[in-house]
Amino acid sequence: MKLDKHIYLSKFPHSNREDYWINFENDPRLTKTKKAIYHKCLPCIQNLYYQLQKRRSEITLTTALSCWKIVVVLKSIDECLQFLQRFEREFLQGHIYGKLGSGRPKSDTRVVVFHAENKQERDKIYENIKICAPQVNPEAKIFISRACAVLYEEILGDWKEWKQTTPIKHTENLEKVLERIKRILFY
Repeated sequence: MKLDKHIYLSKFPHSNREDYWINFENDPRLTKTKKAIYHKCLPCIQNLYYQLQKRRSEITLTTALSCWKIVVVLKSIDECLQFLQRFEREFLQGHIYGKLGSGRPKSDTRVVVFHAENKQERDKIYENIKICAPQVNPEAKIFISRACAVLYEEILGDWKEWKQTTPIKHTENLEKVLERIKRILFY
């Protein structure tokens, strides 16, 4: 696989919807992105779904423990693109991939999300982002998250406390999370 000193984007959506994601990677074929979706993300979300359906009192985590996201919160898609251009020019090393956009149509912000598969990769990307993001927007927020925290945290609590087998802390959110996962998997 040929890695570039260039960041490639997937297609922008054709509709006027404001809740969309655009993938990026420094492989023009977005190979790692596609592989992650079908061989890592989808099986991980399916695993969570089947465990929740069984009404287990704890969840056995698989790839969620080694899946990291480094998030940069910016004001707009234009700022996200400016950030990626600067990152590409000044900090691009090794293989990077992620997405930009928002899953919340009414949000005042957009994000750039880098994916990392281990702590060393996560920390390297995080350090570079801490230098790069303020050059685009001094008020940019930067944080680290684990896996699909948007799904897992609602039932397991703070990702910093997750273990291989983690008790469900928020049973009141089970139905809501099951419905959300069902929409992701089956619609």
